[in-house]
Formats: sequence, structure tokens, C-alpha cells
Amino acid sequence: VSTCVHNVCAHDACRPAINFVVELMYASSIFQMPDLVSIFQRRLLNFVGKALADDVIPILVVAFHCQLSQLITQCIERVARSDIDSISLEKGLPDEVIEKIKILRRNSQQGCDPNMPAVDPLHEKRIRRIHKALDSDDVELVKLLLSESAITLDEANALHYAAAYCDPKVVTEVLSLGLADVNLRNSRGYTVLHIAVMRREPSIIVLLLTKGARASELTSDGQSAVSICRRLTKPKDYHSKTEQEQEANKDRICIDVLERE
Repeated sequence: VSTCVHNVCAHDACRPAINFVVELMYASSIFQMPDLVSIFQRRLLNFVGKALADDVIPILVVAFHCQLSQLITQCIERVARSDIDSISLEKGLPDEVIEKIKILRRNSQQGCDPNMPAVDPLHEKRIRRIHKALDSDDVELVKLLLSESAITLDEANALHYAAAYCDPKVVTEVLSLGLADVNLRNSRGYTVLHIAVMRREPSIIVLLLTKGARASELTSDGQSAVSICRRLTKPKDYHSKTEQEQEANKDRICIDVLERE
């Protein structure tokens, strides 16, 4: 239940291990079992220092909902030090938590190189408009926004965004424009395929591979697409059999497709 199918993972801070304790924490809090809440909070605190930054997000969410101040503080500090982008934060965290993370990041940047280029608010606004159009499944509007500004799909990381948050048909339509680099890396060093495997939607993974996405590309910390996928998948989900007329085992399909590359 609390391990993944990555063959070199120690299972001391992988996503299934974290999710298992997060679920137990929710249950203990809902049923008002303070002794168990205390036990699981200590376990989650131990995860915070070991886990990947993205895997701290579900810990922070449960800490916020259960009002565990010590856990909230440590998670916020961990996320603030990470390179998780603002869009990912907005998609996964409450506004109150995001604001605290932004404050910590602003404070840490005060002593940074003054020659660093400033963020252009207009540029960011145009990128946000493209993302909102993708959220609305409106690729025609995306085309219009591109024609009205100097922003490109790659500058907006539009394909990354679509692979992470949009319907597979939107990913297909964005790719059909022929304007996006399918192997582009975002500010965190992730390719579109890396983002897609985090979502574990087989149709998007297959589509990207068909369009030339390279499964061999590694993240900055040395993870391949298949290793990311394996680290997110529980053995139970990987080995579960699909009964007739039931939905296919997506976790298994994602891994099998990537391993054939």
C-alpha cells in the first residue's frame, strides 16, 4: 500500500508512502483521534525533509485542512525553497498558503543579484491569458492570442500546461498547430513528457511519443519518464487485473508504453 514500483526506491518518501500517511491523517483528524494525529504528523514531518518538493504538496494540503501549524510551517519553508512554479502552486494549494510561500520567496530574493532581469508583468499577463484559453479548451482563442502578441507557445510553456491540466483533445489540438517543441524543457528542466507522466494519462503519453517526444530525456535530478511514473505507482495498482468492461489499468499502460521506447 505504501510503496511504489520503482525498483531502486527505498520507499521512505515516495508518493505512495506519503499518500498513505496523508489519508490516515485525514481520517484521524475527521474522527478526532488526537493521539493518531500526533503520530502521523511526526511521520509526515519526517517526509518533508526527504521527499521531492512536488511530493510535499499533498502533505501541505492535509496539514492546512487539519490545522497542524508545525507541519504547515515546515512544508511552506520547504516549498518556498524549491523551484516549484507559481502555476503549480495555484493549482494545488489554498490561496492563504500560496501567499505565505510568495512572501518567503520575496524575502529570500532581496539579497539576490540586482542585475537579474525583472519579471515583465505584461508578458506574464499574456501567458496567463493563453493558459486560461487552454483551460477553456479554446485553442482558436490561443491562436488569436498568439497572433496579437509576441508570445510563442514555447514561451508560454503551453504544451507543458496542456499536458498537465487539459483534456487530451486539447493537447492534440495544440500539437496540431505545429508551433510547439515537444521536447522543450520548462524552467524546472522538465520536458512535456515528464509532466505528462506525472499525470499518468496514457493517451497523452502515447500522443507525445508519436509526435517525437524522447522518453530517454532525464530531469535535472536524473529521472527518466518511466522512473517518474514508477515512483508514483503502487504495486497494487500496477498489478491489478482489469475486469471485462472495466476501465483499463492506466498505471500499467503508462509504464509499459514508456518501457517499450
